[in-house]
Amino acid sequence: MTASLPSDESQLQELNRALAANELTHAAKLAFVLARRGVLPIMQLIGLAGLMGHAGQAERAAELYHLWLRCTESPLLFAAWYNLGVLQLQADEQQEAEQSLRAALAIKPDFIDARMTLGTLQERLRQYDAALATWRAALAQIDPDHPASRPQQIQALNSVARVAALRKHYPEAEDACARSLLLDPKQPEIAAQWINLRQLQCAWPVCAPLPGLAEADLSHSASAASTLCISDDPAEQLAAARRHPVNRAAAPAPLADPQGYLHRKLRIGYLCSDFSSHAAARLTAELYGLHQRDQFEIYGFSWHEEDRSGLRARVAPQMDHHIRLTVMSDLQAAQTIRAHEIDILVDLHGLGADGRPGILAHRAAPVQIGWLGHPGSSAVPALDYILADAFVLPPQLHASFTEQPLYLPDCVQIHDRRRAVGPAPSRASCGLPDAAFVFCSFNSSRKLAPAQFAVWMRILKRVPGSVLWLAADSEPVRDNLRIAALRHGVASERLVFAPHLPQAGYLARLQLADLCLDTLPFSGGAAAADALWAGVPLLTLAGRSYAARLGGSLLHAIGLPELVTRSARTYEDKAVRLAGKPQELARLRRRLARNRDKTPLFDTPALVRHLEQLYLQVARGSLQQDGDHAATHAPDISLPLVSILIPTSDFDTAEQLDRTVRSALAQHYGRCEIIVSDSGSSDVRRRKLARLLLAHPQLRYNRAPALDAADNLDHCLTLAVGAYIAVAPAGDWLHPEKISRMMHFYQTYPSIGLVACWRQPVDADGQPLAGAPLLPVETAVSGASLAGVLLTSERGAGDVLCQPACLLLRREHLGAAFGHYQGKRYRDLAGVATALAVLAGQECAYLPAALCSGAPPAPPLHTSDALDLALERLQLLYEPHTRLHFLADSAQFKALLAQRLGALAALVGARYGALAEGDRLHNEAVQQALREGYALLLTPPGA
Repeated sequence: MTASLPSDESQLQELNRALAANELTHAAKLAFVLARRGVLPIMQLIGLAGLMGHAGQAERAAELYHLWLRCTESPLLFAAWYNLGVLQLQADEQQEAEQSLRAALAIKPDFIDARMTLGTLQERLRQYDAALATWRAALAQIDPDHPASRPQQIQALNSVARVAALRKHYPEAEDACARSLLLDPKQPEIAAQWINLRQLQCAWPVCAPLPGLAEADLSHSASAASTLCISDDPAEQLAAARRHPVNRAAAPAPLADPQGYLHRKLRIGYLCSDFSSHAAARLTAELYGLHQRDQFEIYGFSWHEEDRSGLRARVAPQMDHHIRLTVMSDLQAAQTIRAHEIDILVDLHGLGADGRPGILAHRAAPVQIGWLGHPGSSAVPALDYILADAFVLPPQLHASFTEQPLYLPDCVQIHDRRRAVGPAPSRASCGLPDAAFVFCSFNSSRKLAPAQFAVWMRILKRVPGSVLWLAADSEPVRDNLRIAALRHGVASERLVFAPHLPQAGYLARLQLADLCLDTLPFSGGAAAADALWAGVPLLTLAGRSYAARLGGSLLHAIGLPELVTRSARTYEDKAVRLAGKPQELARLRRRLARNRDKTPLFDTPALVRHLEQLYLQVARGSLQQDGDHAATHAPDISLPLVSILIPTSDFDTAEQLDRTVRSALAQHYGRCEIIVSDSGSSDVRRRKLARLLLAHPQLRYNRAPALDAADNLDHCLTLAVGAYIAVAPAGDWLHPEKISRMMHFYQTYPSIGLVACWRQPVDADGQPLAGAPLLPVETAVSGASLAGVLLTSERGAGDVLCQPACLLLRREHLGAAFGHYQGKRYRDLAGVATALAVLAGQECAYLPAALCSGAPPAPPLHTSDALDLALERLQLLYEPHTRLHFLADSAQFKALLAQRLGALAALVGARYGALAEGDRLHNEAVQQALREGYALLLTPPGA
C-alpha cells in the first residue's frame, strides 16, 4: 500500500505554521509545491516572496512568482506581476522589472500603483519622455474627488513637475507644483521648486502668494540657488543654504582619513556633473591640462553620461583619471572617491543645479573645497574651504560663510582661453537695428530680477532708439519679458531675443553689442566674462554678497575698475552716459582689447599656479620624497601651516622688501606660506620679486592699492590660510630659526596661547639700536600677569612685546582683523588688544632671543594721534572682560583709571578749539569715554 499525498489544505496549514515560525526554507519548499499545483493563495505568495527578498533570496523569490503565474488561474494575476516588478526593482533588475510592470498594466490598465512605479523606473533609466507620459497618464486616471486619492495625486503631480522641468517644459512643471501645493501647502521642497521654475520663466513676482502660502512663507522656502537670485543679503543666503536637505539631515560618519595620506603627488579630484555643458565645466575646460604633473595627479568624477556640447571629449584626456559615478548613490560615489585616496576634492557645483552635496557630506576626502558653481556658502559642515578673491569675499562677509575662504590673488573665476572669437555677423542677421545702441545681457533667465529689469527699462527710456538684447530659450520667457517691458512703458519691440548658438557662433555674435549690462543680485559670472572675452565692455553694480560682486572682480582683474558702480542710480546714469558718448565707449573697448592678454583676468596658467600653491598649503598627510624626483624644499604637509604676512607700500624700497622675503624663505620650519600685500602704486617691488615668485610656490604677491598700513596688514590676514600667523614688515630680517623656535612652544605646551620674541631695533643702515628684551630668559608667563603689565604700562612693555612682528598667533584667535578685543577694533593699540584677546586663561611663552630685527615703531606724530591713543587706553580699561580677568583689584583699577582720565582730559584741554570744529562722531566718542570713565571712578566700592 502506498502512502497518500498530503492534502492541499494540510500543506497550506503547514505553510502558515512555517511562516509564523520564520522557518523560511521549509516554507519556501511547501510554497513551490502548492504553486506548482496552482493552489497557493496570492497573500501567502506575496508575503513569502517579500521575506525571501529581504533574506537575500530575490532570485528564488522571482522563480516562485513565475511558477505561480504559469500555474495559477486568478483574477489577481496583475497583483502578482506588480509585486514581482517591485521585487525586481529592489534587486536592481530594471529591464525585468519594466516587463513585469507592463504585464500588470496589460491586464489592468487602471492599476495606478503599477503605472506610478513604472514612471519611477523610467526616470531611473533616464527615459524622461516616457516617464513624463506615464506620470501624465497616472494623473489622468486618479479620481481627484476620492478622499483617499490625495497622496497619489500629490505624488503624481510632483513627479510630473520634476520630469517636465528636466525636459524644460517649464509651464507644465510650474502648474503641477502649484496644484500639488494647493493639495498640501506644507511641502517646502515643492515650494522651492515652484519658485525656481518661476525664476526660469521670468514669472514675476517669483514668490507670488498661493492659497495657504503667503509671500513670506514662500521666500523662506526658496532654495539656496534661488535665493542668490532673489536676495543680496548674505545672511539670507546662508539661512537658505542651511535649509538644504543635506544640511538638515544628520551628518554621516566621515569616510576619509582626517590625517590624510602618503602619496608621491597630491591627488586632486574635481567633482562635476558632466564636464560638458555646465557653466563651471566650460570655465574649467583648460584647467586640467595646465596642472603640473610632477606634483599633482588629476582625477575627474562625473555622473551625467551626455556630452551635449562635445566639451568632455576635449576635457577628459587632460585628466589622469576620469571616473563615472552615474548609477551610484551619494554614499557609493563617496566610497568610490575615498577608495582612490583623493587628497583634495574640489566641488564645482555646491548647492547649485546638478550638484550632489550629499557626496561631500560623507567626507570623501580629507580636504574639500567649493568653487565656481555656487557663489555663496553651502553651509555643508564637511566643506572646509571656498575659493574666493578679496573683492568677492571681503572680511565683512566672513560671518556669512561656514567655509574658510581661500584667496586667489586677482580673480576667483578661471577661463578657457582656447575659445576662438570669429568674425562678427551682420546686425541684420541677428535681428538688430543697424544704427541702434545695443545693450545686452546674455545671462540665464533665472538671473534676471524685476528690480534690475526696471533699471534696464529706465535706461532704454533715457536712450532713444536703443534696444536690449537678451538670451531667452523659450517663448513663455520671451512673452513674460515683453509684458514686463510694456508695464514699464517700453515697447516690446525694443527687446531683441537671441537664439541659442554653439560657443563659436555665440562669441562671434556677442561682438555686435555696444555695452553688456550685468545682473543683480546674482552677477553674470561666465556670461559677463564671455562679453569681456569678445571685447564688449561690462557695466556692473557691486552688491553686498559674493554672488553680487563677481562682475566687479572681473573688471578689477582686467583693469577696468571704473565700470564697477555702487548704486542703482550710478549704474543707470553710467549706462546712459556711455550710450551718449561713443568716443568714451570706444576708448574703453580699445583698453579692453589691449588688456585682454596682458592683465590677470584671462591669464589662466598664472591662476593655476596660484591654485596649486593653495592646494599645497591646505593639503593634509605627507608627500613621499622618492628618488631624483624629490623636491629639494618640498613642504612637510604633516606640519601645521604658518602664514608669514609681509605688508608693504610705497614707503618701502624694493631692496627692503627683497631682504624680508628672502629671510622668510630661509625659514627652517618645514611648512610656511609667505604673503606679500603691496598697497603702493608702483610696480617696482613686484618686479624685484619676479624671480623669487617663479622659484618658490609658497610665495604669493598681491596688489592692494591705496590701503593704509593697518588695512593692508588685515588684507594679508584675509589672504592667509595658515593655522598660525606671523608678521614681518618690509625691511625686517627674520632669523632662520624664528618660526621653528616659536612653533615649538605651541606644539609642546597646549596651555600656551601666545608666543612672543624680542625684535632687535635697528637704524636705517641696519645697525642695532639700544634696547633689551622684556625678560632676560625664556619664560612662560600667566595670561593675567602679562595682561596686567600691558594694561598698566604707558609705553615700553606693550611696544616691546606686542608689535605684530614679535608675535606668533593662532589664526582662530585673530578673527577678521588684527586688534580686535571683545568685539571692538583698536588701531593704535592693535598689538595690545590682540594679546588681551588670547591671554585669558592661557599662558604666554616669551623668547628673549632677537629672532627678528627692524625699525622701531614710530611715536605719535601729532597731538590728535596722542589723543586717539589715550582714548583707546581708556576704552581697553572699560571692558568688563578686562576687569574680570586682568584687573580684579578695584583699588589698582581705579588708580589706573584716574591716571588715564587725567591724560585724556589734558589732551582735550589743549585741543578743545580744534576738536570742536572736527569730526562730530569722534568728539562724541571722546565725550562718552570721559563720562563712562568718571562714572566708573565714582562708583562706590562693592557697588
